Amino acid sequence: MDLRVGVIGTGNIGTSHALSLHGEVSGASVVGVYDVDADRADAVAQEVQADVYPSPEALINSAEVDAIVIASPDDLHAEQALTALAAGKPMLLEKPLAPTVADARRVLDVEVAVGRRLITLGFMRRFDPGYVQLKEQITTGEVGEVLIVHNVHRNASAPYGLLSDRTMYNMAIHEFDISRWLIDEEFVAVQVIKGRPGPQTPPGQFDPMIVMLTSTNGTLVDIEAFVNAHYGYEVACQVVGSLGVLDMSDGSFITRTARNVRGQSIPDLWLGRFAEAYRAELQAWVNAARGRTGPVGASAWDGFAATSMAEAAARSIGTGTRETIDLPVRPALYS
Repeated sequence: MDLRVGVIGTGNIGTSHALSLHGEVSGASVVGVYDVDADRADAVAQEVQADVYPSPEALINSAEVDAIVIASPDDLHAEQALTALAAGKPMLLEKPLAPTVADARRVLDVEVAVGRRLITLGFMRRFDPGYVQLKEQITTGEVGEVLIVHNVHRNASAPYGLLSDRTMYNMAIHEFDISRWLIDEEFVAVQVIKGRPGPQTPPGQFDPMIVMLTSTNGTLVDIEAFVNAHYGYEVACQVVGSLGVLDMSDGSFITRTARNVRGQSIPDLWLGRFAEAYRAELQAWVNAARGRTGPVGASAWDGFAATSMAEAAARSIGTGTRETIDLPVRPALYS
């Protein structure tokens, strides 16, 4: 029997998830959707042949829904996750777990009390073929010990407005998670370096920024976070090891020559660059929710750690100094 999925939020990513579950992912069907914009919810519901629910709570608690995708605005994640935990339903929760450490800890503590991993965080890069290959070659020691990781994360524009703190919680948080996953270490300190703002940066905000991280083992990680890069969406990662270097490009593997120009296409949005990662993430989540595998992807602990890193980075934007990242002991549920 298919996993009956309810989708909360039908913006860009929620709609993408609904359509992928409907047409690309096996073993699942979308049976319900909710969005504060009723017309938008109705349009998606018609396309995936689902019902529109009057509230997130009604969708989560419906006997017709087995599992939940939460793709609502960031500040709603914690409460909706807590509702799904109370209902005992597995969920794919888009990042962040919560926009504050206090709320993220509330969710983490409740899941630990439940005693089951019901939350999968939507850090889809863990399923991207490029990052998977990077992880494999790091693990097998292809370049020796990892000493430095360089990250580039550029967006064409800031569709919801440019706030420096939000860059940490909603953009660089991907690098916070994937860096932890790649080198299998926690981070103990962060400093954000603010330089000359680009001409489209609002007064009092900063873009681009360089984020500098130090791991428990002394590994250095830097992130170029550039929200208004204009030319397109690009992500790249370079791992510098004691015996060599691994480079992952932006995922454009075809070079095209035409009309006196040679080059590669650059996507406008993250959905273009990470389409396969999102599909693979959804398929793995569905398989796990149906009991075909154990827990997959990023956990609530990973979400809590990433939010802790983002909060420390946001503090560094204000202080201009190196800030400590304080994590509690990892609960046994996530060992």
